[in-house]
Amino acid sequence: MNEKLPRILKLKSKKQIEELFKNGASIKAYPLLLAYNCETLDVPFKVGFSVSKRFFKRAVHRNRIKRLIRENFRKKKYIFTLTEKQFLLMFIYIGKELPTYQVIEKALLKVESKWQKMIE
Repeated sequence: MNEKLPRILKLKSKKQIEELFKNGASIKAYPLLLAYNCETLDVPFKVGFSVSKRFFKRAVHRNRIKRLIRENFRKKKYIFTLTEKQFLLMFIYIGKELPTYQVIEKALLKVESKWQKMIE
């Protein structure tokens, strides 16, 4: 199984991001928040990752957190392809301390279980 996260799956369009936050819903599993919106796309999903500059002033820390979330998501992305619908996804880190890999992994597992319940 291909576990890469190609460029086509990354959420970069400003218009799509605005649409996501305007009309989307969310799933919260501290310290992660998943904002999602159903939309017609040519791929199963588009995903973005965000960390607040307010709590993490140094770009090194923000990038580290995004890297941890992206790595965990990349390994479990098949969960988000199980439905026929296409989604815009945005993972937002809402914690105030630097997480470990295990903390992000637990939060992503909670998000996945809530996601599966939501799409059923």
